[in-house]
Amino acid sequence: MTSTTLSRLRGSVRAAWQIVRGVAGETAYETYLEHHRTHHPGEEPMSEREFWKAHIDRQDTNPGSRCC
Repeated sequence: MTSTTLSRLRGSVRAAWQIVRGVAGETAYETYLEHHRTHHPGEEPMSEREFWKAHIDRQDTNPGSRCC
């Protein structure tokens, strides 16, 4: 395998992993931080622990459509 092929393969694996993380919801905190920096500069964002607690509480209050 050439270094170019190996580099391309690594890039593809990284991209696929990010898609999986997005589908699983693992990128939600990162997305929140990006939104917070853009729309609420100068305000302290929630810690990751606070974010996930609020996220789960919100889902329990408003379950919407989910499989389980």
